[in-house]
Amino acid sequence: MPPPDAAPAQTQQEWLRAQANEAWRAAEAASAGGDGRAARRWLERAHRIAPHDAVLALALAGAWLRDGALQDAASLLEDVLERHESRETWLALAAARHARGDVAASGALRHALAHFVLPAGAAVAGLADAITARAGLAGWCGLDGDGRIVAQAKGRVAIRCDGRTLRPRAHVPWPAARVEVTLAGAHLLGSPLDIRALRRVEGVVDCEAGGLAGWAWHPADPDRDPVLRIAGPGGGFNVVAHDQSVTATAPLARPRGFRVPAAALAALDGVLDVRGQDGQPLLGSPLDPRAERRSAAAAARRVAQRFPALGPPVEAAADDPALPAIPLAAGWPPGEVQGQGQGQDQGRGHDQGRAGARPAPHRRLAVVIPVHRGLEVTRDCLEAVLATVPRGCRVIVVDDATPEPALAALLDGLARRRRIRLLRNVANRGFPASANAGLRAAATLRGRPDVVLLNSDTRVTAGWIEGLRAVVQGGPDIGTATPLSNDATIMSYPASATAQPAPDAPAQAALARLVAAAAGGAVIDLPTAVGFCMYIRRECLLEVGLFREDVFAQGYGEENDFCLRARHLGWRHVGVPGIYVAHAGAQSFGPARAHLVARNLAVLERLHPGYAALIAAFEAADPLAAIRRRLDFARWRTGRRRAGAVILVTHDSGGGVERVVQARCATLRAAGRRAILLRPVKAREGAATYREGLCAVAEAGGPDYPDLRFAIPDEIPAMLRLLRGERATHMEVHHLLGHHHGLLDLAARLDIPVEQHVHDYALLCPRIALVGRDGRYCGEPEEVAACEACIADAGRKTEEEIGVAALRARSAADLAAARRVVVPSGDAAARLGRYFPGLRPDIAPLEAEAAPPARMAVPIPGARRLVCVIGAIGPEKGYDVLLACARDAAARDLPLGFTLVGHTPDDARLLATGRVFVTGPYREAEAVRLIAAQQAQLAFLPSIWPETWCFTLGLAWRAGLAVAAFDLGAPAERIRARGGGWLLPLGLPPASINAALLAV
Repeated sequence: MPPPDAAPAQTQQEWLRAQANEAWRAAEAASAGGDGRAARRWLERAHRIAPHDAVLALALAGAWLRDGALQDAASLLEDVLERHESRETWLALAAARHARGDVAASGALRHALAHFVLPAGAAVAGLADAITARAGLAGWCGLDGDGRIVAQAKGRVAIRCDGRTLRPRAHVPWPAARVEVTLAGAHLLGSPLDIRALRRVEGVVDCEAGGLAGWAWHPADPDRDPVLRIAGPGGGFNVVAHDQSVTATAPLARPRGFRVPAAALAALDGVLDVRGQDGQPLLGSPLDPRAERRSAAAAARRVAQRFPALGPPVEAAADDPALPAIPLAAGWPPGEVQGQGQGQDQGRGHDQGRAGARPAPHRRLAVVIPVHRGLEVTRDCLEAVLATVPRGCRVIVVDDATPEPALAALLDGLARRRRIRLLRNVANRGFPASANAGLRAAATLRGRPDVVLLNSDTRVTAGWIEGLRAVVQGGPDIGTATPLSNDATIMSYPASATAQPAPDAPAQAALARLVAAAAGGAVIDLPTAVGFCMYIRRECLLEVGLFREDVFAQGYGEENDFCLRARHLGWRHVGVPGIYVAHAGAQSFGPARAHLVARNLAVLERLHPGYAALIAAFEAADPLAAIRRRLDFARWRTGRRRAGAVILVTHDSGGGVERVVQARCATLRAAGRRAILLRPVKAREGAATYREGLCAVAEAGGPDYPDLRFAIPDEIPAMLRLLRGERATHMEVHHLLGHHHGLLDLAARLDIPVEQHVHDYALLCPRIALVGRDGRYCGEPEEVAACEACIADAGRKTEEEIGVAALRARSAADLAAARRVVVPSGDAAARLGRYFPGLRPDIAPLEAEAAPPARMAVPIPGARRLVCVIGAIGPEKGYDVLLACARDAAARDLPLGFTLVGHTPDDARLLATGRVFVTGPYREAEAVRLIAAQQAQLAFLPSIWPETWCFTLGLAWRAGLAVAAFDLGAPAERIRARGGGWLLPLGLPPASINAALLAV
């Protein structure tokens, strides 16, 4: 549902957000006025416009719950919980399930009680009593806002906190992990209580003008203002985060902001620690709010010494720190792809080679793995590493105070068996500090090995570490190497710089083999390594030093800072696309991760001016593009089908064409055949226009191949290499919008026939729908000159610059050469026949025809007649007709209103009439139910072009509505043949249309 004019994706999102907000405000107004039904309709509209907005979804679920739509409410709440957890959502789900008599209500309530603090008031207690009574349970328990145990049971309960006995209503001590509340040995509903979750604090802190600023909240107790402890050399004090004007960090979050001015920190010089009452540091802590000021002051004093007002100047040193930072090069040099062990001197600080960094192809190795949480991914990581590292390689694991006892036990067991060397932090210190502990330990090992820093959520395959070592040791100035991964920013595959889910172990093994074969010994220069799997040469580590623990807190950006420091010292960083390491990704920081990332990126840019431009230049140059395409070629070939394939050419603009193409693909796949889609590439995400001549190859229902994009006609030979082995039986051309016409040469060069499927009139009219410059059906003038004048005046919907006569001549040749021409209706066949004499198309309806209703719904006496309009209503579909009818009904106060089940380019003007309600976009599966729910008396199809089919006519009939439509195109043909509606003369004035709608 885009805005009226073409706009960037972000602008579209803002426009949609504004539409959803307007619907939300209308719902609030209706609710305040006591009109619950209207409030619910507005909430449903808001949710359809912004389906991923958890706040809207929760409000709508509440409305459905109050109105008795229990299944809808429960399904929506379950959907919200898949993306965002909150106390309110879990309790609402428990209530919805309980109202339905669903035994799963106790499961939802159990989770809410165990992981969230009880809200004030008696409502939850009443719900919990009812659910436990129905389930035949002994009782329930929870933690209240004061930190006391609340237990409701028929008998005396026993309460144990981490093995110690507590009295009823006792405060839970801190630190504590688990509270068990039992009656006669049986756990109450909610027991055991997860105290760590119940008391968890989430937040971020940063430096601000020598002071501190940030936000925090209790996810399990959102009504409470967090108390934070700020400590450092010289003491500490508490601060309460209470500013509720802070923008929410995530849907359903309720953060509180705080600020501590520099003056309040006067007694706490140095690195400060900011922690919540759960004892855990906020993201961004520890930090030194005065560090940058001290650095700037030192530089200012050094300049004053060099240029004093009195006395002789101080001689400048060669490495004078007062000199300004050297901005990083903004461009990225060409020729990055090199054979193994070869390279250009790109981005070096000084000499061609490195003294003392002679190649050592059998250099000893160590792997450092910091660990904090994630039992399963860590186990997978360690098992894969221990199974693949060569003899003599030391594996050093740093346990950063994991809160998971099972994970700690796993590490202890491996250490006892001497499979790993285990280091353990007493308190959580964050990734940079933990990595440094492991790197220091590795640096002291006998033989001084090269080191691989590996995330605990990675999974490696055979030969990975030897391959990285061979690359690094292939050149004396290579400091680090990074493999390819599904989630590795600039080394990501299949999508460039975009994370993808990690493949499972068998798929990864297969992909690793493909990567090795397709990328070979290729090596590309990188602006920085990627820290998920970072091979570091020993000499580079010793010269550059460790990660900066003082500024990067829990982590993100520390490896970039290391690499940029190394770059200034002459070390290169390379990517190794022939080695693949899977990465689960985003395991460490939870929902506040984005804020820590933003904070650390800002720090990184201050430390290394030009960093962002350097990365942007690398991404623009995209030296991995050719390798990613080779990998896509290799993966594509593994998906070939014995039954062959069909190639479908279509656009990427949705609508009825997309519905037909998807149905066709489903049929082909069910028959064991590969459905190959050729689509034009959009100019940008969310755009309505296409990039000229660029065609994307995809497989319906298959994996993503983002680099199978070809410039037509120049890259037809490359497409042939890709598709020649598919045993395609034919090509179906459903639409050429956005395509270069030369794409059809592909069929001839593959020696396969073409079938032309006609969905509109793009073959003969550059405006596609035969709607002229006045916004009306053009009447199809006999003179081509009139059509040329219309195009010159009104513009074209197709992007190809071709005259009408030339278009029709080319289309005639295409249709004549086709093995088969398929149209949906007799009207379309007859209309095409007037332009292409001798054409004998096959008529194939696009769906099984619905049975039209036997009679129209009886209107309620004295009530306003309600007319339903269905679909995405743009100009050709009758937007202006609908708007004019609504305005006429309002102006004359007719007993007539409209409900649009769907959306338009400009809902606001329709809503402003007071005679139209717009539901917002709908899913195909819910269309009939949604139409029937409007309780309209008839449907109106205001389309003003001769449609070749009309899916919305079938939807209206299936919903039991007779249909009024203009006497034009396939809808008129179908109504005339089957009944179930009325035909109006095209061009009827709005007043006459309204009179007809009231009279039928």
